[in-house]
Amino acid sequence: MRAFLAVPADPDWLESAALLSAHLKSSLPRASWTRRDAWHLTLKFLGEIPREAADRLAEELAPIAEAAPALRLESGGAVVFPPRGRPRVLGLGFAPSADLEALCFLAASAETALRRAGLPPEDRPFHPHVTLARLREPWPAAAIDAFRRDAGAWALPPWTARTCILFDSRLDSGGAVHTPIHTFALARARQEVGA
Repeated sequence: MRAFLAVPADPDWLESAALLSAHLKSSLPRASWTRRDAWHLTLKFLGEIPREAADRLAEELAPIAEAAPALRLESGGAVVFPPRGRPRVLGLGFAPSADLEALCFLAASAETALRRAGLPPEDRPFHPHVTLARLREPWPAAAIDAFRRDAGAWALPPWTARTCILFDSRLDSGGAVHTPIHTFALARARQEVGA
């Protein structure tokens, strides 16, 4: 299976981001725009792993999720990757906060769980964002500036995170289909529902 660990999108954030994405598509050059059902906060991309390895990882992740709080992430405006050179990925980031630090700690803890489960660590640093578009062809600098300006000015609601999910990602003719394999409630979210 092709797996990744992610925090699913907040419904209110999703609605607002869909309106922003439609606005950006209509006013900016051609790009490979991501689908709304692919909008999530990836904590760790695992690549191709056996199902047994995913189950071992789930056992390692359960206590980590139990210790993690539910999170409320505020919008941080536009992000462009890489930060230098020709932009290839356009997305939305999150503002610095204690909750963003807790999300980064959750991602680092998931990295430790990968190693304990016998899986190779991810070699990319964690940059919390949601990818809106990938640029296959270069955009002029004015278009990148317009993306930054319009995405940065959009009033996105906070992203509330109550779970993280280990997904199986299968590619088909319409793109990637993400199927939850294991869902982990974050501790405060579990307490809120009285579990």
